[in-house]
This record gives sequence, structure tokens and C-alpha cells, in this order.
Amino acid sequence: MNLQQITRALQRKLCGKKHDGIMNAYFREKLPKIRYPANPAEWRRRTAAIRRDLLAKVYLRGHQRGILKAPPKVQWRGVIETGKGYRIRKLRYEGYPGMWIPALLYEPAGLKGKVPAVLNVNGHHAGGKAMPYKQVRCINLAKRGMLALNTEFVGMGELQGCGLHMQQGHIDLCGVAGVGVMVLAMKRGLDVLLAHRHADPERVAMTGLSGGGWQTAVLSALDERIRAVIPVSGHSPIWHRATVRPQDHGDLEQTPVDLCTVADYDTLTAMFAPRPALLVHSVNDSIFRPEFMRPALFKPARRVYGCLGVKDRIQFYANEDPGTHNYEKDIREQLYVFLKDAWGLDMPTADIPCDGEIFSEWDLAVGLPPDNPTFVTIAADLANGLPKRRSSLHTRAQDRERLAKVLRLPPAYAVRARMAGKPRRSGGVRVAHVVLGMDRWRVPVTEFRPARAGIPTLVISGAGRAKAGAAVKAALRQRRRVFAADLFAFGEQVIAGGERHYLFMECVAAAGDRPLGLCVAQLLALLGWVRSRAGAARVDIVAEGLSAGLAALCAAALRPKGIGRIQADVPDTLRRLIDRQVSYVAEPVAFCFGLFEQFDIRDLVALSDPVELEIAGRGPLRPMRLTPPRRPT
Repeated sequence: MNLQQITRALQRKLCGKKHDGIMNAYFREKLPKIRYPANPAEWRRRTAAIRRDLLAKVYLRGHQRGILKAPPKVQWRGVIETGKGYRIRKLRYEGYPGMWIPALLYEPAGLKGKVPAVLNVNGHHAGGKAMPYKQVRCINLAKRGMLALNTEFVGMGELQGCGLHMQQGHIDLCGVAGVGVMVLAMKRGLDVLLAHRHADPERVAMTGLSGGGWQTAVLSALDERIRAVIPVSGHSPIWHRATVRPQDHGDLEQTPVDLCTVADYDTLTAMFAPRPALLVHSVNDSIFRPEFMRPALFKPARRVYGCLGVKDRIQFYANEDPGTHNYEKDIREQLYVFLKDAWGLDMPTADIPCDGEIFSEWDLAVGLPPDNPTFVTIAADLANGLPKRRSSLHTRAQDRERLAKVLRLPPAYAVRARMAGKPRRSGGVRVAHVVLGMDRWRVPVTEFRPARAGIPTLVISGAGRAKAGAAVKAALRQRRRVFAADLFAFGEQVIAGGERHYLFMECVAAAGDRPLGLCVAQLLALLGWVRSRAGAARVDIVAEGLSAGLAALCAAALRPKGIGRIQADVPDTLRRLIDRQVSYVAEPVAFCFGLFEQFDIRDLVALSDPVELEIAGRGPLRPMRLTPPRRPT
């Protein structure tokens, strides 16, 4: 059977669009919507518990104890005297241990007593704190007698060297919540603002666009010191993104691991209550459009506000001018009106022109230490000394239980097989297509059976079985009975629009599952089916690509019996994912939260004994001993 014939057989679609429907049903079950309170007392009790759980189980998971309450270090770095009724004070503060965050404090001249204060966070804009629309907002707030703190966002502006936001996955791999770096940075910005001797703690607002809107929503839900909340086009429920609007997906911080096991963003938005809040979305925006966010965010939150007797304290505004992803004049004026009404201020609500007062990013630069950490260097520091425990002969059973826990391994799947059409012969090989039902999942398999076939070989590929033709051909050349399958997140089990598939893997992890764990569970069930169908005591595995190789190695570590030999493309250590800055976007399955904290490749290899292993670039490995042999006496 030649390669062209093999490839044609592998390219046959067995699941069609059914997988998208299966994933949709999965998300509807795993991503619950807001649960409404019966009375105000119930809501207060529940939100207090949610805040504790969000910090412990999601945002600060794995971080050092007491880190949230540690006061920030602040360094003042100069003053720009504008002569326009306010000054700009440059500063940087330690947002995360060792990581300095540049910021600008717009301070009204002649301050007396306590005045309102606004924390201005920014989103995914390269100019960061120097973006003109943000400078105009801070200037306008200062000219109205308010303190305005303008903070930099990790990865933007002066912090552009801190790396891509998806590199938070490298921190997650070490068992520490990568999103915690951002949460701590914004929280300590609030600490800095409130430490100002003129800041009125009863009149503190937070606002921002895009990623700044997300920061506003998260910190306002967590920290009740924020008294007025104005997120702009920055957040939406994960259940909505997964089942209604895939366009609204965000980076890893917006869909952190296990978030929805505690609460989704519809609940977080309702947690603004009873504080005044204004949700702003733009009619021609490519994300978070008003027609979707009104029912998904505003109406549920307003119902909770109503339960608390303050229904009118939350408002919704749909921007039409310019109607794009913006925080321009129209939205700024909505902010001024909102703050005036919320705090009973006597101030104008029209944008004050200040075109001649905009500074360049160079002028507003605060400066950073040359060794300011990045997501990758934080992960590299955390990786030192990992994994925390090594597998041993005496703890093999416990180690496997620990691995199953890290993977969130589902209970063993029962397999139901359904033939997809009649088998055919091609080039002397019998080719059959089978769809395996495993709980809710459907696993497509193509079987190649030459005459007098020997040991069965299972081929899995991170690129999908349609790209595994060369591996199948090599096995057939050895007279193997070959089964090529698409595991969860590979091939036909990729959601339509595969270039954005990693975003749905974020949602799976946010729902409390692990994509790697689902892959491994399917693989274990598949191996049992192959052994039964082939009447064989063992199955060999060829795993192409990092994620497929890691799944195969984890499966062998959990249940080595019945696996003969594995050929896999995995690194010598999981630390290479950090050292080589392997992309989460390219390999979302590999970034299993806490895997490296508990296990390295060496441990998985040891647990897989007596499976024969051949790792790309290293050649055959003899089974590794769990403990070194005794020296002869």
C-alpha cells in the first residue's frame, strides 16, 4: 500500500461536525451560569466564600503564603510639572516579587483634604500607559480634582519585554497560577493609590479598556475597596465564549485554570453589587458586543442588584461614536457623568480639550531594572528544584494516584465501536474505519490490516491522523496491524476553526478538566479496545509530536501493562518547554497545570517500566529503575 493510498484513507472524515456539537454540549454542562440568591444575606455569604475560593483555588494558587497582603515597594522617579493645574509623578512599584510596574500618578495641584481617586488600567495596546486616549482620561480626571493612577499592563508599553500573555502557561506548568502575577500587579496598584494621603477610601473607582476592562472586572469582584466600577469592553462569561461567541475568547489570564469551578464572569459582575457600576460596550466592536453582553452580563447582574434593593446602581451603555473597540470622547464623558452621579460631585461632564498636553512614550518612561522578570524567567525560577517529589519503587501506587490527580483523569471509559462503512482492500491491505464511543466522546480510528499481521501498532499524532501517513507506512512495512486514531484535541477532535483551537482548550481547563487528562483517558480506553480487537497481549505506540508523546508517556506511567513499546517525541525534561519557550498556542495540551511540579519526564519513564521506550533524539531506552540497584556487598 503506497503513501498516497494510506493518506487518502487517513483523510476520510468519520466524525464530521458532530465533534463541535459534542463540545458544545460538554461546555453547556461544565460551565454553569450564575446562581441567583434568594435574599441579600445569602448573597453576602456566598460572595464572601467565592472571593476566598477565587484567591485560593484560581488566582493565587501555588503562590507563597501571605503574598496578597504584603505591602508594595514604591520608588518615585521624578515629576513632570505641566503648569496646567496638575503634575505627573513618575513611579514604579513592585507588583510581583522582583517585578517592577511603571506607573504615572496624575495629581491635581493644590490638593487639600480627601479627594476621589481612580485606578486606570490599560489593555492590549502597545503604547501602554502612554496611549493618547488614556492620557486624556487621566488629565481630565486630574483637572476635575481627582487622583488618577495610570499603571502599565504586563507585556505592554515599558513592560513589553515581559513577554507574551500566553507564556503564563509556563508558570501554570510549575503548579503556580500564572494569572496571579497580573492579579497581584493590579492589586498593588490599588494599594499604591490608596496609600496617597489625599485619597478618599470611600470614593475609589477603577476603569480600563479591553484587558483593562478585564482587570477592572476581576479586581472589583475580589476587592471591595473599589467603590465604583467601570469596565469597558473587557470581559464576558466563559460559557458564552465557548457556546455562543468564540470571537470573544481572550488570553490565558481571561480564562484561567479552574475559574469556572468557582464562578464565571456573570457571577463576578454581579459581585460588584451593591456598588455603582457602568458596563460599556461598543456596537461595532469585534468582541464583547452589546447585543450579547447585555443578556449575558448586565441582565443577570441587574437581577442580583435588584435582590439587594439597588437595581438602578448598575447601568449599561452602548457606544456608537465611533462604536469600535475604544475609550474615546463619548465613553470618557459617560465616565464623568457616572462618577458625578455616583458621588454627588459638582463638575463638568464634557471632555476638556488637552491636545497640547499629550506626551510621548519616551517622555513618560519611568525606567526598569535590566533584570525585571518576565513570565518565562518567573517560570524558570520556579522550575528550579522541580519536581517536588521523585517516584520510588515503594511509592509506585501512590505516585500513579498522584499523576491521575494532576491529570484530573476521568473514570475509565467503556468503549462502544461502530463501523463507518464497509472495510475495503487497497494494495493488499484491509482498511476499516471505526468510530469509538467513550462516554460523551467519539474517537475516530482507521485500521490497516495486512495479511499475516504481527504485533498491533497504535499511531497517534498531534497533527491528526490525516498527517500520520509516513508512520503508518513504516509500521505496515514491518507487517504490523496498524490503528491510527485522533485523540481529544487532535485531528477530527479539534473544534472547527482549528487555528483558534487552543482557546477552547483554555475553556476545558477553566471548566476544571485537563486536556492532557482527557487525551490520556481516551488513549487508555483505546489501547484496551485495540488489544481486544487484535487478540493481542500488547500494543506498541507511535506518538508523533510533543503533546501526543506526552499523552503516551503518561498513559504508560499509569498503566504500563499491555503496552509493549513506545516511540515518542518528548524532551528529556519538561523544563525544556520553559527554556525553549514552547508556545502554548501550538501545544495547549502539554501545559497541564502542575504537571512539572509533580513529575518530570524521568519520573514518567520510570513509572512506565517495563515498557520499552524510544525517544526521538535519544534512541532506545532500557526501562529505568525506580531506585538505584544495590551495590554488591
